[in-house]
Amino acid sequence: MAFPSFSCTLVSAAIVSLSLFTNADPVSSCPQPPPTGCGREIPAHQTKGASFDAQFTTCSTSKRSYRIHIPSQYDINTPAPIIFSFHGHGKTSLEQEGLSQFSNEAWNPKSIVIYPQGLHNEWQSDPDASSDDLTFTSELLTNLQSQYCIDPKKIYATGKSNGGGFAGLLACDPHLSTKIAAFAPVSGAFYDNAPSTDCAPETAPITCNPGRKDIPILEFHGSEDKSIPYSGGLNTRGNGCLPTIPHWVREWSKREGYGVKNITTNRPDLVSKGSNKATKVTMYEYGTDAKRGVVTHFLTEGLGHTWPSKEKNDDNSEKNPVVAGYDATPIILDFFRKWILP
Repeated sequence: MAFPSFSCTLVSAAIVSLSLFTNADPVSSCPQPPPTGCGREIPAHQTKGASFDAQFTTCSTSKRSYRIHIPSQYDINTPAPIIFSFHGHGKTSLEQEGLSQFSNEAWNPKSIVIYPQGLHNEWQSDPDASSDDLTFTSELLTNLQSQYCIDPKKIYATGKSNGGGFAGLLACDPHLSTKIAAFAPVSGAFYDNAPSTDCAPETAPITCNPGRKDIPILEFHGSEDKSIPYSGGLNTRGNGCLPTIPHWVREWSKREGYGVKNITTNRPDLVSKGSNKATKVTMYEYGTDAKRGVVTHFLTEGLGHTWPSKEKNDDNSEKNPVVAGYDATPIILDFFRKWILP
């Protein structure tokens, strides 16, 4: 699928690293960057309406990388929303940009988008991962806020599979849950801490200690997901326990104080007729009054381990041939626009 008003430009990682982290000191503690980048010109070799590869040096001097999309409408004096989009296990930041389409300015004309790259192409929530990606994300966010004009009330996180699970981990973090306004995992891999021999997907305890209440959560999942099954259980590698998706969603609603009662809506407007099409979409909304939908879940019948899209994408391969009758990305963007930090 082509990106309207989108061009892709690669720049020297070394040049970008210098321009994005000019205060880095590889032998000292991490310096405190300026609190805001408003009024500051974008780094050299970057332009509006394009995406760039960049490097970032953490406080522990670890070299990390990410892609950034700067929207055409970006104004150095007007705080912009920012979205973090995390790739799946074994994938890359470039693949996540193409899959999630947040750089598509027909859908997202105003938000900066960050596509972080996981070490060994995985994120902290995966059973095989050993990196401290919570600290990495926190430090990267602080640095980006010093380089670009970012609205601190409009910071968002989403991701696919392992990246979706990591978005869930961010929502449960006491610190980052107070910095990020809303979260939208897609086909999320929400591993619990139970040994694989004691996996009880319908009752698995989910460790979560968010730093605030009423955290907006939007989750998409396919009933035929074979990689991260809707019914949970052991992962395909046999080294991690996954809760059922209904259990994970209900636990979020209970944590928010809304219990398990929800408004269930059939969404025929999100279904397209034809072969290899998902057959039914059901939306579950938790919360009441102005908080209705603060926790929302979309179940797509017949869909596999796929980022929902009406067009073919990297997920809609021979392994996952079913295509959704809707695009998840515009729904996520609408959800993000609805929720901001107080």
